[in-house]
Amino acid sequence: MTVAEMARMGGIARAERYSRFQLRKWAKQGGRRPYKLVGNTVRRLGAMLAAGKSHAEISKRLGLSLRTIGRVVARQKQRGAGRKEGV
Repeated sequence: MTVAEMARMGGIARAERYSRFQLRKWAKQGGRRPYKLVGNTVRRLGAMLAAGKSHAEISKRLGLSLRTIGRVVARQKQRGAGRKEGV
């Protein structure tokens, strides 16, 4: 069943047609995908950034979206700004 079909059916019709178990199963499958970066990938990404690679090149090599690369870079900058220098 597509999202468009579910939207056309409406909440009441959907609740009458499908069991509570099926509706919960579909709800759990929705939403954002799990974070797919592990420590090794983040380290490789950091090394590539330090080497002067562009976000586009990094995304192609690691198989990540540009938006994911941007999020990681922003997170690293935020963590770096929170640290005290010389400590």
